[in-house]
Amino acid sequence: MMIRPAVRRLSVRLLAFNLLLLFLPLASLLYLDTYERQLLEMQEASMIQQARIMASAIGDDDPAQAAPLILRRLGTRVDSRIRVVNRDGLLLADSSAPSIESTRDAPPSAEVADRLSRSANETTLYRSFVAPLNALRALLSPPGVPYDSGEYYSGRTTLLGPEVLAALQGRYGAITRLSTGGQVSVNLYSAIPILGASGVTGAVLVSRSTYGILEKLYELRLDIIKIFLFSLLAALVLSIILSMTITVPVARLTAEADTVLDPSGRFQGHFTGMKRRDEIGDLSRALSELSGRLEKRVTFIDGFTADLLHELKNPLAAIRGAVELALDAPESSTGQTRPLLVSIRDEELRMERLLSRLREIGRLDNDMAGEPTELVDLSLLIPVILARYPHKDFPSVGVDFIDETTGNARIRAHPDRLVQALVNPVDNAISFSPSGARVVVRLCAASRDGAEGYRITVDDSGPGVGQSSLPHVFDRFYSDRPARPAQATDDHAGLGLAIVKAIATAYDGSCTLKNLPGRGCRFELWLPATSQ
Repeated sequence: MMIRPAVRRLSVRLLAFNLLLLFLPLASLLYLDTYERQLLEMQEASMIQQARIMASAIGDDDPAQAAPLILRRLGTRVDSRIRVVNRDGLLLADSSAPSIESTRDAPPSAEVADRLSRSANETTLYRSFVAPLNALRALLSPPGVPYDSGEYYSGRTTLLGPEVLAALQGRYGAITRLSTGGQVSVNLYSAIPILGASGVTGAVLVSRSTYGILEKLYELRLDIIKIFLFSLLAALVLSIILSMTITVPVARLTAEADTVLDPSGRFQGHFTGMKRRDEIGDLSRALSELSGRLEKRVTFIDGFTADLLHELKNPLAAIRGAVELALDAPESSTGQTRPLLVSIRDEELRMERLLSRLREIGRLDNDMAGEPTELVDLSLLIPVILARYPHKDFPSVGVDFIDETTGNARIRAHPDRLVQALVNPVDNAISFSPSGARVVVRLCAASRDGAEGYRITVDDSGPGVGQSSLPHVFDRFYSDRPARPAQATDDHAGLGLAIVKAIATAYDGSCTLKNLPGRGCRFELWLPATSQ
C-alpha cells in the first residue's frame, strides 16, 4: 500500500504551507527600500523648504550681512546644516561653527560612531540575514552611479559644487555624496538661489546626513528579522501539532487497514471509531461502520452458501436414491418404477422452485436500491392483492380485510415488491390455518421512533410458532411446519419471510412475528409514510 508515503507527503505539505506565511515578513524587508526612498524624498523636501525660507528671509538684503544674523537667531533650531554663499561661491555664513565641520553632514564623531557600532546593523543576527539579501540585490540589480565623496567641501571657503553652480545660475541644484568614516552614510545637498532686485545675489546650501534614517531602518529590519524567526518557530510548532492531529490518526487508520483482512481475504479485525469530533473522527467512524457492515455481509454470504449447499443436498440425495432404485428394478416392473420417477420429478420441481427463490432474493439484495419507486396507496392496493384468495390449495380458508385508515395511506415503493411483502405472509398464514378458518388482514396508521407510517397485520388461527423457532422465522431456509396435506404442494423453502424482511429493510421498514394469546400468531409489517 502507498498510504504511508502519502502520510509523509501530507506532513511535508503542511510544513510547506505554514512556511508560506513567512514570505510576508520577508517581503516587508524588500518593501523597506521603498520606505527608505520615501523618507529620503521627505527629507529632501524638508531641506528645500528650509533653503527657500532662508533665501526669502535674505531677499534684497546683502547676503553677507543678513545671512549670519539670521543663522544666529535660528541657533540650533534647525535640523540641517545651512550655508550661504555669494555669487562667487564664497562662504558667507554657516549654521555650524566655522572652525568645526558640521555634525549634521560630516562623518559621525567618535561618540556617534561608537553608538552606531552597537546599533542594530552591527548585530550578528542582522548581518546573517541582510548580508545574503544585499549580495543577491547586488547580483540582480544594475550597477548604480557612484557617489561623490562627502569630504568635498571639507576645509573649503569657496563652495562651487555642481549643486551650488546650478543655484547661482537661478536653478535648483541637488546632489548626493557618500561620507567616509567609522559609519558610512549618505549626505543630501540641496541649493536654492537667493533672488534680489539685481538678480541672483547668492545661494543657500542645505545639507543633511541620512545616518539617522539608516539607524531607524536598521532597527526596523532587526525587528522584522525577529518577527520572521518567531513566525518560523510558530510555523514549525504548528506543523508539528497539525502532524500530530492529522497525520498520526491517518497513520493509525492505515495500520488498522493493514490488519482488517488476513492474507486469505477474511476479516480478522475492524476499524475502531475514534472519539474525535472532527473530520478524521467522522472518517474513522464511517470506516468502522463500513467494516462492520462488510463483515456482516461476508458472514451472511458464508452462511448463505453453507445453507444453500445443505438445502441442495437433500433433493439431490432423494433424486439419486430414486434413480438408483429405478435402475435396479426389473424391466417388467414398470408399475413399481413409476412412483420413483414421480418422486424424481417432484424433487426436480422442488429444486427449480428453490433456485427460483434464490434468484429472487439475490435480486432483492442487489437491485432494490436502484429500482424505481412510485406513490402507492395501501388502502387501494391491498384489496386488489387479496382478491386472489381463497388459495387454490386451501380453498376452505378465507381472507378478510379491515381498513382502519381514513384513506390516502400512501407510501413510496415498487408495487410488485409490496405484492410480495403481503402475499408471502398471507400464504404462510393460510397454510397454517385449519379448514373453515379466516385470516384477518388489517391496515392502520402507526408511528415508530417518531416517524409516521402504516402497519399491516396478518392474524391466523393456526397452532402458532414454537418459542425455540421464533428467533429464526426470518432466517433464510428456515422452515418449521407440520406435515402438509396430501393435496398441497410443498412450495415452502424457508425463504418467504426472509424475502419480506429484505423488502421491509430496503424501504426503511420493519417486520415481526409473534404468537397471539390462546391460538394463532400475528405477522406485522410497518412501512414509513410519505407526503409526496
